[in-house]
Amino acid sequence: MKKFKTICLTVIVFLLNLPSAIAGHLPPADCNVADVQLDSLQLLDGSPVVNVPPVNASECYGAFTGNNSLFTKPTNGNLGYDNDGWLNSESAFWSGPGAFVEEADLQDLDGIGGLNDPGWIYLGKDDGDGFKGETSSDGINSYTFIDDLLTMSNCLDKDDNNTACVGGDAVKGDWAWTPPATNPQDLLDLLGGLFFDQVAIIFKSGRQFAMYNFDIGDLGLDPVLAGDFNYAFTGTWDMSNTLGKHGLSNFTLWARDPTIETTEVPEPSVLALFSLLLLLVAFRQRKALAESGDLR
Repeated sequence: MKKFKTICLTVIVFLLNLPSAIAGHLPPADCNVADVQLDSLQLLDGSPVVNVPPVNASECYGAFTGNNSLFTKPTNGNLGYDNDGWLNSESAFWSGPGAFVEEADLQDLDGIGGLNDPGWIYLGKDDGDGFKGETSSDGINSYTFIDDLLTMSNCLDKDDNNTACVGGDAVKGDWAWTPPATNPQDLLDLLGGLFFDQVAIIFKSGRQFAMYNFDIGDLGLDPVLAGDFNYAFTGTWDMSNTLGKHGLSNFTLWARDPTIETTEVPEPSVLALFSLLLLLVAFRQRKALAESGDLR
C-alpha cells in the first residue's frame, strides 16, 4: 500500500508539472512593451525610409492562456460598434469598455446616440498562409483590407535558427506595415475622412497569446486625413520570453477608427520622445535636401 501511495504521489507531481516539463515550453510571462518595437517609417509620397532608434509599443496585455475562440470576429459590419467583436467588448483581460480604450475614448460610430463605441476594426489575420484582409461594410459601402498589410520576415526559433514566421517555430523576427500610398475611395466612403489612430496586434503561440498596441499620438503623428499619404512602418517582435518559446501559430490585426482628431496627446515615454526627436530631425533634413536637389 505504501508503494502504491508513493507511485500515485509521483504521478500527481508529474502531471502538475507537465506543462513546464515539455522541452522549451514555459508558462506565459508578463508582456513587455519592448517585445514589439518600431524602427523605421516612410511617408508614402516617394520619401525615403527614415530609420529611428527602436520605439516600444504603447501598451501591452498578457500573456494569457486561451485559444482562438476568444478572438471573436465582428458580425455587425466590422465598424467598431459596441460589443461587435472581441476588442469592442468588456473583458476579463482588460479594465476598460474595450481593448486599450477608456470611457473617455468612446465614440458614437453607429449614429444612434450615446458615446459607447470603442472603434476597433478587425483588419485581418495570418495563420500560416499569409495575411488575409477582412471586409467592413455598412450595408451600402464596403471595403476589404489588402492582403499582406502586415507581414513578418527574418524569423528565428528559440535557438536562433531560421524558420517559417507563422505556423512554424518562430519566436522572433521582423514586421512590416505596408498600406496603400493613399486610402482608396471605397474606404473613404465607408469611414469618412479620418483614419486609424491606434493599431493592435495579437500574437498567438500554442495556447497563449499577448496583445500589443501602438498609439499614433505617442509617435507624434496625426491621424491620416482624406487625401493624405499614409505611412509605412517596420519593426521587430520577440515573444521568446512572454510566450514561453512556443512558435507563433497566428497573429491578428486590428485598428481603431477615430471620428474626430484628438487634441490631447498622451504623454510619451522618455525613449519615445528621444526617438521622435531624432526621427523628425532626420526626416526634415532629408526633405530639405530633396527640395534643394542635393539628395542623392
